[in-house]
Amino acid sequence: MASKRRGNGEGGIYQLKDGSWEARIMIGTNAEGKPKFKTFTSKKRTVVANKLADYIANRREKEPQYACNQTVEKWLWNWFEDYVDKNVKISTKTSYETIIKKHLIPYIGHLKLREIKKIDIEDMYRNLLNNGRVDGKGGLSVKTIRNISLVLHKALDEAMKHEYIIRNPADIADVPTLRSENNTKKEIEVLTKQEQKALMDVCGNDVYGVAIKTTLFTGVRLGELLGLQWGDINYDTRTMAISRQVNRLKDYSPNATAKTRLGIQEDTKTKSSNRLISLPDQLMALLKEHKERQLIEKKKWGKAYKNLDMIFAREDGHYIDPATFREHYQKKLKEAGLKHYTFHALRHTFATRALEAGIPIKVVSQILGHASVQITMDTYSHVLPELQKESMNRIAEYIAI
Repeated sequence: MASKRRGNGEGGIYQLKDGSWEARIMIGTNAEGKPKFKTFTSKKRTVVANKLADYIANRREKEPQYACNQTVEKWLWNWFEDYVDKNVKISTKTSYETIIKKHLIPYIGHLKLREIKKIDIEDMYRNLLNNGRVDGKGGLSVKTIRNISLVLHKALDEAMKHEYIIRNPADIADVPTLRSENNTKKEIEVLTKQEQKALMDVCGNDVYGVAIKTTLFTGVRLGELLGLQWGDINYDTRTMAISRQVNRLKDYSPNATAKTRLGIQEDTKTKSSNRLISLPDQLMALLKEHKERQLIEKKKWGKAYKNLDMIFAREDGHYIDPATFREHYQKKLKEAGLKHYTFHALRHTFATRALEAGIPIKVVSQILGHASVQITMDTYSHVLPELQKESMNRIAEYIAI
């Protein structure tokens, strides 16, 4: 038998089956996202009511000392400096900083930390979904908004641990799961077989041409491609290990002379992105010839050569900047008489050709380093209906025998 519930954030008082009384108030969530409660019990209702009132008053008394006049913007930067800066890798730190600066602060940064509500967060999500791109060209993807939600949730959880806020409104805010009509899924870019052949025909034996062919044979991401080292190739098993990437990330060092620095990031996009890819004979031969040419270049440079063991490197051995690589890639497309395609289109092209060739989607997913087969199925759903049609025709021919 429950007594009258109090308002949101004020807790509630309930009479238990044995006649005693319990007062409780939600104080947060656990690692699984389930609510955590502070409870008080007594045989008398007045006792639990007074304990609950004292607890709430005590928490509210503490709040103004820290958060009464503190904005969400101020707390986000405090959290970034005190927690993010010391606990995450540089790529994650860069991503968090961008989310805070470009997406969270413009929408909710002006609000008082202790006053932010569920509706404020949901309004932000809707705005981001419809018109969240910083270049003003439409909305963000649901995946990007969920990443933004994750950052906000972590920041507010930390504020709650410090008792700056009583509850985390991000816990109960609805995060978009479906795209609105004005934010339909963008079609992926895939080169036709004729376009793919035209591109490969103009890709000679220079480092950029060999790298483009390697992507068409393996579907690796650009950062993974430029992060490959000769030690990643096992000539006995004819496999290539993907375990790092080259990236240009913000330089947070105190003596930084530039905003960003180019270098090896000793991890890939996700844990599942670390993988072994079997190499076909044609690609093995291509890479062997490329290594021989690279050794000749190395001798020409002598001691000035930076020996980083990179498969795809500048003439002096240094890392290739992804932006520089994209420029050369676009030149190859023009040379082949093709329209503009993002470099990621080569990854989509590999996956599409693999599925068309009858490679099981589970295998394709593993080669691409997707976290789940469902991601592969969702991404390449354009291929599946035609493959199903071909498969059913083959089954019918077999049954008719």
